[in-house]
Amino acid sequence: MRFRAMLLLLAALSVASLLPFAHARPQADSVILFIGDGMGPGQIEMTAGAVGHPLAMQKMPYSGTVTTLSVHGRVTDSAAASTALATGHKAENGVISVSPDGKSYETILERCLQSHKTAGVITTDALWGATPAGFGAHAPTRGQKASIALQMAESRAQVMMGYSQDQLLPKSAGGKREDGKDLIAWLEKAGYAVVYTRDELLKEKNQKVVGLFHDGAQAPRIADMVSAALDRLATNASGFFLVVEGARVDWASHESDPLGAFLETRDLDEAVAEAVKFAQKRGGTLVLVTADHETGGLQVEAPSRLPALGRAKGTIGEIASRLNADRTNVQQVMAEYAGITDLTAQEIERIKQAKEAGPVIGSLLSERAGVRWTSEGDHTATPVRVFAFGPGAERFAGEMDNTDIPRRIAEALGIGPFPKP
Repeated sequence: MRFRAMLLLLAALSVASLLPFAHARPQADSVILFIGDGMGPGQIEMTAGAVGHPLAMQKMPYSGTVTTLSVHGRVTDSAAASTALATGHKAENGVISVSPDGKSYETILERCLQSHKTAGVITTDALWGATPAGFGAHAPTRGQKASIALQMAESRAQVMMGYSQDQLLPKSAGGKREDGKDLIAWLEKAGYAVVYTRDELLKEKNQKVVGLFHDGAQAPRIADMVSAALDRLATNASGFFLVVEGARVDWASHESDPLGAFLETRDLDEAVAEAVKFAQKRGGTLVLVTADHETGGLQVEAPSRLPALGRAKGTIGEIASRLNADRTNVQQVMAEYAGITDLTAQEIERIKQAKEAGPVIGSLLSERAGVRWTSEGDHTATPVRVFAFGPGAERFAGEMDNTDIPRRIAEALGIGPFPKP
């Protein structure tokens, strides 16, 4: 009898060892994943130095380093990086979550929906941009914008917010779609409220919402979008998955624009702070911050000079637009909008004589702030950071590849193995 009981116990243990990870007790029921496009260690260090204190992401209890190379060890683009972060698979640059033979890889967002969680996608780019597309669409090339926009609309994400409408509207309605489909009307018929301004977003009560914003005073902060999404997603007892892209860190870094990179990283970090407060109150929520790649090869060489950026207002393009035709107001504009009151005669002349003032202003501000761009605006292979808070955060400490991130998310949520063997 005793021997038989021992055999039964051993058999039970053997069977248990073969069960997939999905049967393990989950550490979290929800995940908020922030992706700073182009946000390398230099952009983070620069922003913290400019504001004069550690960023919310830097205060998270666990952190690690993430390698980002695409297939064949190439410096990645956003499409291949998003594919890695969303599916756990490497891809060629330009590819959106499909295999070399054209089959769709399952994404972590799709796995969460299959597990009865709600999902949301937020970006400061268009919803069919490479980073959000990697989570909600599949395409052999990121250039198939119309197809990607259709797939995003059909993705079953409860909340979707981004910029631009042109791939959601037919040409007859001022859009760029050649198939005649009005995806905004389709979304409204599917029960989504479509909003276009910050005020509309904050007043909207519908649980399913699509935000299609435009730059300007009526645009919401990324923190506003995150807060509105969390209010809706958190009503699901099974939890949720929210991916948030700060796309414009990359845009600024391509232009070697220290002000734009600083302001966009700061804005993303404000949203991170909101998410951490939410997670602390709700519980069961894992908050992650990482990047798809680094852009610009940014290096901080004189940290003590970084506060100079904190005195500026706007990007270098915005500052340059304030100059009059003959640029006789260089000193006034640079004092009011760049926070520089001691321009030398040589610096004034550099701005006046430049064919385009923006790049010269960016170079001057980089010099003043003690930062240097080393890749002429290109992506680099510099490993990026990952920061983690909440249940399962310890899984993201140390060194890892970007393909490890969705696997570890699935493990924390108890919905693995991911990707499927």
